[in-house]
Amino acid sequence: MKVALIGPYSLEGNRVSGGPEAVVVQLAEGLRRQGDVEVHVLTQSGKAVEDTTQQRDGITLHVLRLRRLPRWTMIRINAHVLADAVKRIGADVVHAHSGSTYGEGALRSGAPAVITVHGIIQQEAQVFRRFGITRREDLSWRYEEWYERWCLRRAQDVIAISPYVRQVYRSTTSARLHLVENPVADAYFDLPASDESATILVAARIIRRKNILGLLLAFAQVHQEAPSIRLRLAGERHYEPDYAAQCQQFVVEHGLEDAVDFLGWLDETSMQAEYSRCAVAALVSWQETAPVAIAQAMAAGKGVVASDVGGVRYLLADGRAGLLVQPDDVAGQAAALRRLLFDAGLRQQLGEAARREAQARFRVDVVAARARAVYEEVIRLQRHG
Repeated sequence: MKVALIGPYSLEGNRVSGGPEAVVVQLAEGLRRQGDVEVHVLTQSGKAVEDTTQQRDGITLHVLRLRRLPRWTMIRINAHVLADAVKRIGADVVHAHSGSTYGEGALRSGAPAVITVHGIIQQEAQVFRRFGITRREDLSWRYEEWYERWCLRRAQDVIAISPYVRQVYRSTTSARLHLVENPVADAYFDLPASDESATILVAARIIRRKNILGLLLAFAQVHQEAPSIRLRLAGERHYEPDYAAQCQQFVVEHGLEDAVDFLGWLDETSMQAEYSRCAVAALVSWQETAPVAIAQAMAAGKGVVASDVGGVRYLLADGRAGLLVQPDDVAGQAAALRRLLFDAGLRQQLGEAARREAQARFRVDVVAARARAVYEEVIRLQRHG
C-alpha cells in the first residue's frame, strides 16, 4: 500500500512544532514499521526555495515550496500544488491533516482520500472573538471557517481524533466518521520516573486560547502557600507577542520571577526531560480538541489538571485519569493543583490510570494499525463502491 500523508512535518529533526506536526511525524513512523506500507509525506515550507524529495529513515519526504500570494489566493493555489504532487506519486490513499489547504489538496488529487480534523476552527474562532479581534482578523477567521466546512462537505471519509469531533460534525457533514486517536512517541512511555513534587509543567504556546494568564493566576495562589513550587512553561512566545508580554508582566508584578520559567520552544529530547521531572502537567485552555500535550503527559504517567472543554474529558476518561476544571474557575484550578502537588498517593493513582489509558490508545503501533484499517476501508468504498 502506498500512502501519502499531507500535513505539517518537522524539517528540523528533533524539533517538533505543535500537535498536528507531532501526529504526522509519529503516524508516518508507525506506518513505516508495518513493512508493506510505502510512506510518502508531503509538506509545504515557506523556507524552501524549490520543491525537493529526500529519503528520511525509510520515509519519502516531499518538501514543496509554499507559493507566496495574497492570502485568499495562496491557500487555493497551494492546494492545487499538493494535489498535483499526490498524482505524481500515484498513492493508493491520501491522508490530509487539516480541513483546509491540505484537505483540498487531498480531495483534488483524485486518490481515495481521508481528512483528519485536528482543531475545530469554529470553536477556536469563538475564543478569539471572546477577547476581541479586529475586523480583518474576524474576516480571516470567517474565511477559515468557510473553507473547512467547504472541504468537509466534499469529503467522503473523515478521521475524528476524539468522539468530540464526531459530535461536532455529525450534523454538518455526510462523510463517514472514523475514530483514530493521536499517536504519542514511544519515548514518552519509557521516561524514567522522577516526580519532583514541586514542579508543574505546561507544554503549550503562550497564546490566549491556552489560557496561560488564567493558570498564572491560579499558580500565584498556590505559590503563596508553598513558595518552593515552580511553574515551567514550555512553548513559543512569538505567535501572540502582546499576550506573551502580558503573561511575563504578570510574573514580574506578582514577584514570581524566581518561580516561573518561560522555556520557549523545546526540542523533543528537552521536552521529554521536562515531562520526566515534573510532578503535575497542566493545561487549562479555553478550547481544545484532543491536545497531544495531555496525551504525552498521560504516557509519561503524570497527574494532569486540565480544563473540561472540547474533547479533553474523553482523553482523561471522564476525569478518571486526571482532574478536570473549568477554564474560568481560577480557585478551582488552584484547588486541583494543590490536591495533586500535596497528595503523592493521588498523583500516583491518577498517573498510573493515565498511563494505562495511554498504553491502550496512543501507542504509535496501535494508532498506525487503526489508521491503516481506515485506509483499507476508504480504498474499498471510494474506489470500488
